[in-house]
Amino acid sequence: MPESTDGTTTTGERAPGPEGKFLFGALSSFQKDTLKLLLELQRQYGGISRVKLGPYEVHQITEPEHVKHVLQDNAKNYVRGKFYRGFNLFFGRGMLTTDGAEWKAKRAVSQPFFHKVKLRANAGIITDTTNDLLEKWAKPSADKEPVDITNDMMWLAMGVLGTMLLGVDLRDWSDRLMPAVRFSFKAMILTGEVKQMLPRWIPTKYQRDLKRYQQDLNDVMDEIIELHRNGGGRPDDLVNALLAARKENGDPWSQREIRAELKTLFLAGHETTGCGLTWTLYAIAQYPEVRRELEAELAGVLGGRVPTAEDLTSLPFLRQVVDEALRLYPPIWLFPRDAVADDTIGGYHIPAGSTVLIPPYAAHHNPETWDNPEAFDPKRFCPAHQGGAEGQGQQNRDRYAYFPFGGGARKCIGMDLALLEIQLAVAMIVQRYQLSLVPGHPVTPGALVSLRPLPQVLMTITPVTQPAAATR
Repeated sequence: MPESTDGTTTTGERAPGPEGKFLFGALSSFQKDTLKLLLELQRQYGGISRVKLGPYEVHQITEPEHVKHVLQDNAKNYVRGKFYRGFNLFFGRGMLTTDGAEWKAKRAVSQPFFHKVKLRANAGIITDTTNDLLEKWAKPSADKEPVDITNDMMWLAMGVLGTMLLGVDLRDWSDRLMPAVRFSFKAMILTGEVKQMLPRWIPTKYQRDLKRYQQDLNDVMDEIIELHRNGGGRPDDLVNALLAARKENGDPWSQREIRAELKTLFLAGHETTGCGLTWTLYAIAQYPEVRRELEAELAGVLGGRVPTAEDLTSLPFLRQVVDEALRLYPPIWLFPRDAVADDTIGGYHIPAGSTVLIPPYAAHHNPETWDNPEAFDPKRFCPAHQGGAEGQGQQNRDRYAYFPFGGGARKCIGMDLALLEIQLAVAMIVQRYQLSLVPGHPVTPGALVSLRPLPQVLMTITPVTQPAAATR
Protein backbone atom coordinates (compact mmCIF):
# COMPACT_ATOMS: atom_id res chain seq x y z
CA MET A 1 0.00 0.00 0.00
CA PRO A 2 1.19 3.59 -0.66
CA GLU A 3 2.53 5.71 2.15
CA SER A 4 1.81 9.35 2.97
CA THR A 5 4.51 11.85 3.90
CA ASP A 6 4.08 11.09 7.60
CA GLY A 7 4.86 7.39 7.03
CA THR A 8 1.34 6.10 7.50
CA THR A 9 -0.20 3.68 5.02
CA THR A 10 -2.89 5.22 2.84
CA THR A 11 -6.06 3.43 1.93
CA GLY A 12 -9.43 4.50 0.69
CA GLU A 13 -11.98 4.25 -2.04
CA ARG A 14 -12.32 6.37 -5.12
CA ALA A 15 -14.14 9.60 -4.32
CA PRO A 16 -17.55 10.13 -5.96
CA GLY A 17 -18.02 12.50 -8.85
CA PRO A 18 -19.34 12.97 -12.38
CA GLU A 19 -17.89 10.83 -15.13
CA GLY A 20 -18.11 13.51 -17.83
CA LYS A 21 -16.85 13.00 -21.33
CA PHE A 22 -14.33 10.21 -21.92
CA LEU A 23 -11.42 12.38 -23.08
CA PHE A 24 -12.04 15.73 -21.44
CA GLY A 25 -14.27 14.98 -18.45
CA ALA A 26 -15.86 18.14 -17.10
CA LEU A 27 -13.31 20.47 -18.72
CA SER A 28 -15.90 22.18 -20.92
CA SER A 29 -18.13 22.86 -17.88
CA PHE A 30 -15.11 24.19 -15.99
CA GLN A 31 -14.29 26.54 -18.86
CA LYS A 32 -17.88 27.66 -19.40
CA ASP A 33 -18.87 28.41 -15.79
CA THR A 34 -16.22 27.47 -13.24
CA LEU A 35 -18.12 28.64 -10.17
CA LYS A 36 -21.29 26.82 -11.18
CA LEU A 37 -19.35 23.56 -11.56
CA LEU A 38 -17.74 23.95 -8.13
CA LEU A 39 -21.10 24.59 -6.50
CA GLU A 40 -22.68 21.61 -8.27
CA LEU A 41 -19.87 19.30 -7.16
CA GLN A 42 -20.29 20.36 -3.57
CA ARG A 43 -24.07 20.05 -3.54
CA GLN A 44 -24.27 16.77 -5.42
CA TYR A 45 -21.34 14.92 -3.89
CA GLY A 46 -20.67 16.62 -0.57
CA GLY A 47 -17.42 17.66 1.10
CA ILE A 48 -15.10 15.66 -1.17
CA SER A 49 -15.60 14.86 -4.83
CA ARG A 50 -13.57 13.79 -7.83
CA VAL A 51 -13.73 15.23 -11.33
CA LYS A 52 -11.71 14.85 -14.52
CA LEU A 53 -10.54 18.10 -16.11
CA GLY A 54 -8.92 17.18 -19.39
CA PRO A 55 -5.90 15.00 -18.61
CA TYR A 56 -6.00 15.79 -14.89
CA GLU A 57 -7.78 14.01 -12.06
CA VAL A 58 -8.90 16.62 -9.55
CA HIS A 59 -10.46 16.38 -6.09
CA GLN A 60 -12.57 19.19 -4.66
CA ILE A 61 -12.48 19.62 -0.88
CA THR A 62 -15.04 21.71 1.03
CA GLU A 63 -15.67 19.79 4.28
CA PRO A 64 -14.05 21.91 7.06
CA GLU A 65 -12.22 18.93 8.57
CA HIS A 66 -10.76 18.00 5.18
CA VAL A 67 -9.82 21.61 4.37
CA LYS A 68 -7.92 21.74 7.67
CA HIS A 69 -6.17 18.48 6.78
CA VAL A 70 -4.81 19.88 3.51
CA LEU A 71 -4.05 23.46 4.55
CA GLN A 72 -2.82 22.79 8.07
CA ASP A 73 -2.48 19.26 9.46
CA ASN A 74 -0.78 17.62 6.47
CA ALA A 75 0.25 20.76 4.63
CA LYS A 76 3.75 19.42 3.93
CA ASN A 77 2.18 16.91 1.52
CA TYR A 78 0.47 19.62 -0.52
CA VAL A 79 2.42 22.05 -2.68
CA ARG A 80 1.64 24.67 -5.34
CA GLY A 81 1.67 22.60 -8.55
CA LYS A 82 0.21 22.53 -12.03
CA PHE A 83 -2.56 25.05 -11.44
CA TYR A 84 0.08 27.62 -10.47
CA ARG A 85 2.14 27.21 -13.63
CA GLY A 86 0.24 29.98 -15.35
CA PHE A 87 1.00 32.30 -12.41
CA ASN A 88 4.70 32.15 -13.23
CA LEU A 89 3.97 34.09 -16.42
CA PHE A 90 3.59 37.29 -14.38
CA PHE A 91 4.44 36.55 -10.73
CA GLY A 92 7.74 34.78 -11.29
CA ARG A 93 9.22 32.76 -8.42
CA GLY A 94 7.89 34.84 -5.58
CA MET A 95 6.25 34.12 -2.26
CA LEU A 96 3.00 32.99 -3.87
CA THR A 97 4.41 30.38 -6.25
CA THR A 98 7.18 28.72 -4.22
CA ASP A 99 7.26 26.08 -1.45
CA GLY A 100 9.49 24.76 1.30
CA ALA A 101 12.69 26.52 2.32
CA GLU A 102 12.55 28.94 -0.60
CA TRP A 103 9.09 30.11 0.43
CA LYS A 104 10.06 30.39 4.11
CA ALA A 105 13.04 32.60 3.26
CA LYS A 106 10.92 34.89 1.12
CA ARG A 107 8.12 35.12 3.67
CA ALA A 108 10.57 35.88 6.49
CA VAL A 109 11.70 39.10 4.78
CA SER A 110 8.16 40.39 4.20
CA GLN A 111 6.45 39.18 7.39
CA PRO A 112 7.49 42.08 9.69
CA PHE A 113 5.84 44.58 7.35
CA PHE A 114 2.45 42.88 7.84
CA HIS A 115 2.49 42.86 11.63
CA LYS A 116 -0.74 44.25 13.08
CA VAL A 117 1.02 46.87 15.20
CA LYS A 118 2.99 48.21 12.23
CA LEU A 119 -0.09 48.24 9.99
CA ARG A 120 -2.20 50.09 12.55
CA ALA A 121 0.58 52.63 13.04
CA ASN A 122 0.37 53.34 9.31
CA ALA A 123 -3.44 53.42 9.11
CA GLY A 124 -3.25 57.11 8.22
CA ILE A 125 -1.96 56.08 4.80
CA ILE A 126 -5.21 54.20 4.23
CA THR A 127 -7.43 57.09 5.30
CA ASP A 128 -5.38 59.66 3.36
CA THR A 129 -5.59 57.55 0.20
CA THR A 130 -9.32 57.01 0.71
CA ASN A 131 -9.75 60.75 1.08
CA ASP A 132 -8.06 61.15 -2.32
CA LEU A 133 -10.75 58.86 -3.73
CA LEU A 134 -13.57 60.81 -2.07
CA GLU A 135 -12.24 64.02 -3.60
CA LYS A 136 -11.88 62.29 -6.96
CA TRP A 137 -15.58 61.42 -6.78
CA ALA A 138 -16.67 65.03 -6.24
CA LYS A 139 -17.00 65.75 -9.96
CA PRO A 140 -18.90 62.60 -11.06
CA SER A 141 -21.11 63.10 -8.01
CA ALA A 142 -21.93 66.69 -9.01
CA ASP A 143 -22.39 65.70 -12.67
CA LYS A 144 -24.44 62.61 -11.74
CA GLU A 145 -22.12 60.49 -13.88
CA PRO A 146 -21.85 56.77 -13.05
CA VAL A 147 -18.44 55.42 -12.11
CA ASP A 148 -16.94 51.95 -12.34
CA ILE A 149 -16.38 51.11 -8.69
CA THR A 150 -14.06 48.20 -9.50
CA ASN A 151 -11.48 50.41 -11.22
CA ASP A 152 -11.62 52.96 -8.43
CA MET A 153 -11.20 50.35 -5.70
CA MET A 154 -8.15 48.98 -7.53
CA TRP A 155 -6.80 52.53 -7.74
CA LEU A 156 -7.32 52.94 -4.01
CA ALA A 157 -5.74 49.60 -3.12
CA MET A 158 -2.80 50.30 -5.42
CA GLY A 159 -2.14 53.61 -3.67
CA VAL A 160 -2.29 52.09 -0.20
CA LEU A 161 -0.09 49.10 -0.97
CA GLY A 162 2.55 51.13 -2.78
CA THR A 163 2.82 53.86 -0.14
CA MET A 164 2.62 51.58 2.88
CA LEU A 165 4.92 48.77 1.74
CA LEU A 166 7.02 49.94 -1.21
CA GLY A 167 7.60 53.56 -0.29
CA VAL A 168 6.19 54.81 -3.60
CA ASP A 169 2.73 55.70 -4.87
CA LEU A 170 1.94 53.03 -7.44
CA ARG A 171 -0.84 55.20 -8.81
CA ASP A 172 1.92 57.19 -10.52
CA TRP A 173 2.46 54.12 -12.73
CA SER A 174 -1.23 53.21 -13.09
CA ASP A 175 -1.40 53.95 -16.82
CA ARG A 176 1.14 51.17 -17.41
CA LEU A 177 0.18 48.83 -14.58
CA MET A 178 -3.59 48.62 -15.01
CA PRO A 179 -3.59 47.28 -18.61
CA ALA A 180 -0.95 44.72 -17.61
CA VAL A 181 -3.08 43.63 -14.64
CA ARG A 182 -6.22 43.24 -16.75
CA PHE A 183 -4.39 41.09 -19.29
CA SER A 184 -2.39 39.05 -16.77
CA PHE A 185 -5.36 38.01 -14.65
CA LYS A 186 -6.96 36.39 -17.67
CA ALA A 187 -3.72 34.91 -19.03
CA MET A 188 -2.68 33.26 -15.76
CA ILE A 189 -5.79 31.08 -15.55
CA LEU A 190 -5.23 28.17 -17.92
CA THR A 191 -8.60 27.56 -19.57
CA GLY A 192 -7.47 25.28 -22.39
CA GLU A 193 -8.05 27.93 -25.06
CA VAL A 194 -6.06 27.37 -28.24
CA LYS A 195 -4.27 30.72 -27.95
CA GLN A 196 -2.87 29.65 -24.56
CA MET A 197 -1.81 26.20 -25.71
CA LEU A 198 0.12 27.18 -28.83
CA PRO A 199 3.95 27.24 -28.54
CA ARG A 200 5.42 30.55 -27.40
CA TRP A 201 7.49 30.94 -30.55
CA ILE A 202 4.42 31.26 -32.79
CA PRO A 203 3.99 35.05 -33.26
CA THR A 204 0.26 35.33 -32.53
CA LYS A 205 -1.33 38.54 -31.24
CA TYR A 206 -1.83 36.82 -27.89
CA GLN A 207 1.89 36.03 -27.60
CA ARG A 208 2.84 39.58 -28.61
CA ASP A 209 0.49 41.01 -25.99
CA LEU A 210 1.79 38.55 -23.40
CA LYS A 211 5.40 39.65 -23.94
CA ARG A 212 4.46 43.33 -23.98
CA TYR A 213 2.58 43.24 -20.68
CA GLN A 214 5.20 41.05 -19.03
CA GLN A 215 7.79 43.65 -20.04
CA ASP A 216 5.67 46.57 -18.83
CA LEU A 217 5.29 44.97 -15.42
CA ASN A 218 8.98 44.10 -15.18
CA ASP A 219 10.00 47.61 -16.27
CA VAL A 220 7.91 49.30 -13.57
CA MET A 221 9.30 47.02 -10.86
CA ASP A 222 12.86 47.62 -12.10
CA GLU A 223 12.25 51.37 -11.95
CA ILE A 224 11.07 51.07 -8.34
CA ILE A 225 14.12 48.97 -7.43
CA GLU A 226 16.47 51.44 -9.13
CA LEU A 227 14.80 54.34 -7.34
CA HIS A 228 15.56 52.63 -4.02
CA ARG A 229 19.14 51.80 -5.02
CA ASN A 230 19.58 55.53 -5.56
CA GLY A 231 18.26 56.43 -2.10
CA GLY A 232 14.57 56.85 -2.94
CA GLY A 233 11.57 55.40 -1.13
CA ARG A 234 11.61 55.18 2.66
CA PRO A 235 14.57 53.73 4.58
CA ASP A 236 12.26 51.34 6.43
CA ASP A 237 10.17 50.12 3.48
CA LEU A 238 9.97 46.59 2.10
CA VAL A 239 11.96 47.28 -1.07
CA ASN A 240 14.98 48.34 0.96
CA ALA A 241 14.53 45.25 3.14
CA LEU A 242 14.65 43.07 0.03
CA LEU A 243 17.77 44.90 -1.18
CA ALA A 244 19.43 44.29 2.19
CA ALA A 245 18.35 40.63 2.46
CA ARG A 246 20.93 37.88 2.22
CA LYS A 247 20.64 34.19 1.38
CA GLU A 248 22.08 31.44 3.55
CA ASN A 249 25.38 31.66 1.65
CA GLY A 250 25.58 35.41 2.22
CA ASP A 251 24.71 36.40 -1.36
CA PRO A 252 22.21 39.22 -1.93
CA TRP A 253 18.99 38.57 -3.76
CA SER A 254 19.25 38.96 -7.51
CA GLN A 255 17.37 41.62 -9.45
CA ARG A 256 15.03 38.92 -10.79
CA GLU A 257 14.29 37.60 -7.28
CA ILE A 258 13.52 41.06 -5.89
CA ARG A 259 11.40 41.86 -8.93
CA ALA A 260 9.41 38.63 -8.52
CA GLU A 261 8.66 39.49 -4.89
CA LEU A 262 7.52 42.99 -5.81
CA LYS A 263 5.30 41.63 -8.58
CA THR A 264 3.79 39.14 -6.15
CA LEU A 265 3.07 41.79 -3.52
CA PHE A 266 1.61 44.12 -6.12
CA LEU A 267 -0.49 41.68 -8.13
CA ALA A 268 -1.82 39.61 -5.26
CA GLY A 269 -1.99 42.45 -2.74
CA HIS A 270 -3.90 45.19 -4.47
CA GLU A 271 -6.18 42.95 -6.56
CA THR A 272 -7.69 40.91 -3.73
CA THR A 273 -8.21 43.94 -1.49
CA GLY A 274 -9.69 45.91 -4.38
CA CYS A 275 -12.12 43.07 -5.09
CA GLY A 276 -13.03 42.80 -1.42
CA LEU A 277 -13.79 46.52 -1.29
CA THR A 278 -15.83 46.38 -4.48
CA TRP A 279 -17.95 43.45 -3.35
CA THR A 280 -18.55 45.03 0.06
CA LEU A 281 -19.81 48.27 -1.47
CA TYR A 282 -21.85 46.30 -3.99
CA ALA A 283 -23.57 44.36 -1.19
CA ILE A 284 -24.25 47.49 0.87
CA ALA A 285 -25.86 49.13 -2.18
CA GLN A 286 -28.15 46.14 -2.65
CA TYR A 287 -29.39 46.00 0.94
CA PRO A 288 -30.77 49.37 2.17
CA GLU A 289 -31.51 48.00 5.65
CA VAL A 290 -27.84 46.99 6.03
CA ARG A 291 -26.73 50.43 4.92
CA ARG A 292 -29.09 52.15 7.40
CA GLU A 293 -27.78 50.09 10.32
CA LEU A 294 -24.18 50.72 9.24
CA GLU A 295 -24.82 54.46 8.88
CA ALA A 296 -26.31 54.56 12.39
CA GLU A 297 -23.29 52.79 13.88
CA LEU A 298 -20.84 55.07 12.07
CA ALA A 299 -22.76 58.19 13.11
CA GLY A 300 -22.84 57.09 16.74
CA VAL A 301 -19.12 56.37 16.91
CA LEU A 302 -17.54 58.72 14.37
CA GLY A 303 -20.06 61.49 13.74
CA GLY A 304 -18.57 62.15 10.33
CA ARG A 305 -14.92 62.27 11.35
CA VAL A 306 -12.15 60.19 9.81
CA PRO A 307 -11.90 56.77 11.53
CA THR A 308 -8.74 55.46 13.14
CA ALA A 309 -7.62 51.88 13.62
CA GLU A 310 -8.54 52.21 17.30
CA ASP A 311 -12.16 53.00 16.37
CA LEU A 312 -12.71 49.62 14.75
CA THR A 313 -13.31 47.76 18.01
CA SER A 314 -16.29 50.10 18.54
CA LEU A 315 -17.70 49.32 15.09
CA PRO A 316 -18.72 45.64 15.29
CA PHE A 317 -21.44 45.85 12.63
CA LEU A 318 -18.93 47.27 10.15
CA ARG A 319 -16.76 44.18 10.68
CA GLN A 320 -19.79 41.91 10.30
CA VAL A 321 -20.64 43.57 6.97
CA VAL A 322 -17.09 43.04 5.72
CA ASP A 323 -16.99 39.42 6.94
CA GLU A 324 -20.27 38.64 5.22
CA ALA A 325 -19.10 40.24 1.97
CA LEU A 326 -15.96 38.09 2.09
CA ARG A 327 -18.11 35.03 2.74
CA LEU A 328 -20.47 35.63 -0.16
CA TYR A 329 -17.76 36.92 -2.51
CA PRO A 330 -14.34 35.63 -1.33
CA PRO A 331 -11.71 37.42 -3.48
CA ILE A 332 -9.45 34.36 -3.23
CA TRP A 333 -12.03 31.94 -4.55
CA LEU A 334 -9.75 28.91 -4.93
CA PHE A 335 -6.69 27.37 -3.26
CA PRO A 336 -5.19 24.67 -5.54
CA ARG A 337 -2.66 22.15 -4.24
CA ASP A 338 -0.89 19.08 -5.67
CA ALA A 339 -0.36 15.99 -3.51
CA VAL A 340 3.31 15.04 -3.13
CA ALA A 341 2.54 11.52 -1.88
CA ASP A 342 -0.58 9.38 -1.70
CA ASP A 343 -3.01 10.42 1.03
CA THR A 344 -6.40 9.47 2.43
CA ILE A 345 -9.02 12.15 3.08
CA GLY A 346 -12.42 11.27 4.47
CA GLY A 347 -11.87 7.63 3.61
CA TYR A 348 -11.06 8.45 -0.02
CA HIS A 349 -7.75 7.86 -1.74
CA ILE A 350 -5.87 10.93 -3.03
CA PRO A 351 -3.18 9.75 -5.50
CA ALA A 352 0.26 11.32 -5.51
CA GLY A 353 0.55 13.96 -8.20
CA SER A 354 -3.16 14.65 -8.35
CA THR A 355 -4.61 18.09 -7.73
CA VAL A 356 -6.78 19.11 -4.79
CA LEU A 357 -8.98 22.17 -5.25
CA ILE A 358 -10.13 23.96 -2.12
CA PRO A 359 -12.71 26.60 -3.12
CA PRO A 360 -13.81 29.03 -0.40
CA TYR A 361 -16.54 30.11 -2.83
CA ALA A 362 -18.20 26.68 -2.76
CA ALA A 363 -17.56 26.17 0.96
CA HIS A 364 -19.02 29.58 1.82
CA HIS A 365 -22.16 28.79 -0.21
CA ASN A 366 -22.70 25.36 1.33
CA PRO A 367 -26.32 25.11 2.60
CA GLU A 368 -25.28 22.40 5.05
CA THR A 369 -23.07 24.93 6.82
CA TRP A 370 -24.83 28.24 6.20
CA ASP A 371 -28.52 29.04 6.55
CA ASN A 372 -29.79 30.65 3.33
CA PRO A 373 -26.22 30.90 1.97
CA GLU A 374 -27.09 33.10 -1.03
CA ALA A 375 -28.47 35.89 1.17
CA PHE A 376 -26.33 38.78 2.42
CA ASP A 377 -26.84 38.65 6.18
CA PRO A 378 -24.11 40.31 8.29
CA LYS A 379 -25.90 39.26 11.49
CA ARG A 380 -24.71 35.70 10.95
CA PHE A 381 -21.30 37.00 12.12
CA CYS A 382 -22.68 38.66 15.24
CA PRO A 383 -21.07 36.96 18.28
CA ALA A 384 -24.44 36.77 20.02
CA HIS A 385 -25.95 35.06 16.97
CA GLN A 386 -23.38 32.59 15.73
CA GLY A 387 -19.84 33.67 16.55
CA GLY A 388 -17.46 35.91 14.67
CA ALA A 389 -14.84 35.14 12.09
CA GLU A 390 -11.06 35.13 11.73
CA GLY A 391 -10.41 35.69 15.42
CA GLN A 392 -13.87 36.95 16.42
CA GLY A 393 -15.22 33.74 17.89
CA GLN A 394 -16.97 31.21 15.66
CA GLN A 395 -18.17 29.32 18.75
CA ASN A 396 -20.82 27.39 16.81
CA ARG A 397 -19.11 27.11 13.45
CA ASP A 398 -16.01 25.22 12.38
CA ARG A 399 -12.93 27.38 11.80
CA TYR A 400 -12.54 26.04 8.28
CA ALA A 401 -16.15 26.66 7.27
CA TYR A 402 -15.08 30.27 6.68
CA PHE A 403 -11.59 30.82 5.31
CA PRO A 404 -11.42 33.77 2.87
CA PHE A 405 -7.68 34.07 3.52
CA GLY A 406 -6.83 30.36 3.60
CA GLY A 407 -5.29 28.75 6.65
CA GLY A 408 -2.24 27.14 8.16
CA ALA A 409 1.26 28.45 7.64
CA ARG A 410 0.34 29.63 4.14
CA LYS A 411 -2.54 31.83 5.26
CA CYS A 412 -2.52 35.02 3.20
CA ILE A 413 0.19 37.31 4.54
CA GLY A 414 -1.93 40.35 3.67
CA MET A 415 -5.02 39.35 5.69
CA ASP A 416 -4.65 41.98 8.42
CA LEU A 417 -3.85 44.73 5.92
CA ALA A 418 -6.85 43.81 3.77
CA LEU A 419 -9.27 43.78 6.72
CA LEU A 420 -7.91 47.07 8.09
CA GLU A 421 -8.07 48.75 4.70
CA ILE A 422 -11.54 47.54 3.78
CA GLN A 423 -13.05 48.57 7.13
CA LEU A 424 -11.48 52.05 7.18
CA ALA A 425 -12.28 52.75 3.54
CA VAL A 426 -15.89 51.56 3.81
CA ALA A 427 -16.41 53.65 6.95
CA MET A 428 -15.21 56.77 5.14
CA ILE A 429 -17.12 56.10 1.92
CA VAL A 430 -20.44 55.32 3.61
CA GLN A 431 -20.23 58.50 5.71
CA ARG A 432 -19.57 60.68 2.67
CA TYR A 433 -21.53 59.14 -0.22
CA GLN A 434 -24.45 56.89 -0.96
CA LEU A 435 -23.62 54.49 -3.79
CA SER A 436 -26.45 53.18 -5.95
CA LEU A 437 -26.23 50.51 -8.62
CA VAL A 438 -27.05 51.68 -12.13
CA PRO A 439 -30.12 49.68 -13.30
CA GLY A 440 -29.74 47.40 -16.28
CA HIS A 441 -26.12 46.49 -15.63
CA PRO A 442 -26.10 43.02 -14.02
CA VAL A 443 -22.97 41.98 -12.16
CA THR A 444 -21.70 38.41 -11.90
CA PRO A 445 -18.65 36.96 -10.11
CA GLY A 446 -15.82 36.11 -12.50
CA ALA A 447 -13.44 33.28 -11.60
CA LEU A 448 -10.18 34.91 -12.67
CA VAL A 449 -7.10 34.94 -10.45
CA SER A 450 -9.38 36.73 -8.00
CA LEU A 451 -13.18 36.81 -7.83
CA ARG A 452 -13.72 39.82 -10.09
CA PRO A 453 -17.13 41.47 -10.57
CA LEU A 454 -17.95 41.24 -14.28
CA PRO A 455 -18.27 43.09 -16.52
CA GLN A 456 -18.13 46.13 -14.21
CA VAL A 457 -19.89 47.65 -11.21
CA LEU A 458 -21.47 50.93 -12.36
CA MET A 459 -22.73 53.14 -9.55
CA THR A 460 -24.03 56.65 -9.11
CA ILE A 461 -22.58 58.66 -6.24
CA THR A 462 -24.77 60.91 -4.09
CA PRO A 463 -23.42 63.03 -1.20
CA VAL A 464 -24.97 62.28 2.17
CA THR A 465 -25.83 64.79 4.89
CA GLN A 466 -23.10 64.81 7.50
CA PRO A 467 -24.25 63.24 10.80
CA ALA A 468 -24.23 64.99 14.12
CA ALA A 469 -21.14 64.81 16.32
CA ALA A 470 -20.30 61.45 17.81
CA THR A 471 -22.12 60.62 21.03
CA ARG A 472 -19.53 58.14 22.30
